[in-house]
Amino acid sequence: MQGGAIQFHDSVRQMEEIASRAIGMACDAGADGVRVEVVEFESKAATVRVGVPSERTVRLESEIVISVYRNGSRAATSSSDLSDVGLKRAVVAALDIAKVTAPDPAAGLAQTGELASRFPDLELYRPHAASLDELMSVAARAEEAAFAHSPLIRTSNGASMHTSSGVALLATSAGFAQSAPWSSYSLSCAPVAVGEDSKQIGFWSHAARSFDDLEQPDSIGVRAAQRAIGSLEAKPISTRHAAVLFEPSAAMALVGELIGAASGDALYRTGSFLKDRLGAAIFPAHISVLEDPFVKRGMASRLYDGDGVSGQHRWIIENGTLQGYFLGLYAARRLNKTPTGNGAGAHNLVVSSTQTTPADDFAAMLDKLGNGLLVTEMVGGGVNRLTGDFSRAVKGFWVENGQIQFPVAGITLASNLNAIFSDLLAVGNDTLTRGAVTTGSWLIGKMKVGGN
Repeated sequence: MQGGAIQFHDSVRQMEEIASRAIGMACDAGADGVRVEVVEFESKAATVRVGVPSERTVRLESEIVISVYRNGSRAATSSSDLSDVGLKRAVVAALDIAKVTAPDPAAGLAQTGELASRFPDLELYRPHAASLDELMSVAARAEEAAFAHSPLIRTSNGASMHTSSGVALLATSAGFAQSAPWSSYSLSCAPVAVGEDSKQIGFWSHAARSFDDLEQPDSIGVRAAQRAIGSLEAKPISTRHAAVLFEPSAAMALVGELIGAASGDALYRTGSFLKDRLGAAIFPAHISVLEDPFVKRGMASRLYDGDGVSGQHRWIIENGTLQGYFLGLYAARRLNKTPTGNGAGAHNLVVSSTQTTPADDFAAMLDKLGNGLLVTEMVGGGVNRLTGDFSRAVKGFWVENGQIQFPVAGITLASNLNAIFSDLLAVGNDTLTRGAVTTGSWLIGKMKVGGN
């Protein structure tokens, strides 16, 4: 898809023809309903490690996924052979699987009223023609900046530049047919700092829809180096209860737990501590979480999900109360609820607090923490979504009187998500956006810090 507009439009027309043929074949063979996804994309990757190019890859792929519905059963097959012979083979295979699949009342195509009907340009396709040599140069700049930042950066696990672009077409036998072009660019760096008694890997990355929106390579390299150096000579601390400040990148993991517990799969399949809690107070009243699928160039923006259902500009958390779940079509039917267009996940969540002021930068949040633990990364452990029990290994720093004192090692945090969410005292103005989440740092009043 790195070619010009003529090639792009030609690809869409070809995909529409392929989808139409596949739907016709399936209906002629006895399918009650058909959903077809056709995807074409190109991806490139370049990695440099300690100044030496170590990876150069180009991947081109075309694929079709055919889902058929027959007598209440659903089955799907995929193929990279888009010829008539390949399509027929995939259709026959899907119908054969449907014959031996138990009927499922939740399976089926989206109804007309559930389908997306507005298709504004969200600027998700921002092509940028670049050779592998140019991508390698960008990655090398990030790694060079990390080495130049400090002599403590002795080696590196590499820096990588990735690009991908393509188009996805969704079509159904009910008449829905839309294409969605997209592009993404990401740059990461992982330098290694060496101290007197330890080594630490730092990591920083950024992703964007447009190459021009990426964080500069020098900045990424320096931030990765700073994180590696800052973690050197970590010390243990004793087990205690303490206030905890999660920097934005770590707070995102907590938002991820909210998303997971409020998602359809957890709600109907494994159970969730958030089941049947719509309208309940989950966070303090000053906290809200907004979802917006229609952010221009947003990394989690979509006009519709895999069933053609549009997302919504809505409150997930409003004044502390849970207002919405993340439901794809199938999960919504299992739960007897309305689909929310989240079959592919959450869209551009923004965490906010009515108490946050422009002055609440990272330094101000450290002042609010006073004495306690600053968490920069969660590295292990897990969460029981049924009960909300939380136990994670973390990296970070011990803070006293609002000042970072030393890095800590061998630390775990234990609590329950109900307690964590309800004890969210403040959200910083030091906002960071990654993927589907925008948030500042989170200050939690008290958690169990497991040490020596």
